Amino acid sequence: MKNQTHSFWTGVINYVRASAQSAEALKPWDFRTEKESKTVLVFRTSVEEYSDQSPLFIQLNELIGANNWTIDLEDVDKVLRAICVESSRDEIVTLLQQQGYLCEVLL
Repeated sequence: MKNQTHSFWTGVINYVRASAQSAEALKPWDFRTEKESKTVLVFRTSVEEYSDQSPLFIQLNELIGANNWTIDLEDVDKVLRAICVESSRDEIVTLLQQQGYLCEVLL
């Protein structure tokens, strides 16, 4: 019975997510796995200004999600905070470096 309930609610959650996204953006999703695996990653960057149309910010939105990252431009280290899975760390560093920015992990 427990597996049937889990499958039912997983299906409901996937349906709700699907209604808010385009078909290309969909992937299988389990709330418990997603919730447990996310963490806050902190990076020092050289980003000087914010622009919604910047290729960097468009790619960060695609990689992490539009509401899952911020860059504190007032901080001396231009700190990027990202709520994502730990394995995204190298992808984020690579993405910023490809765009010509400094990016270092802060502990």
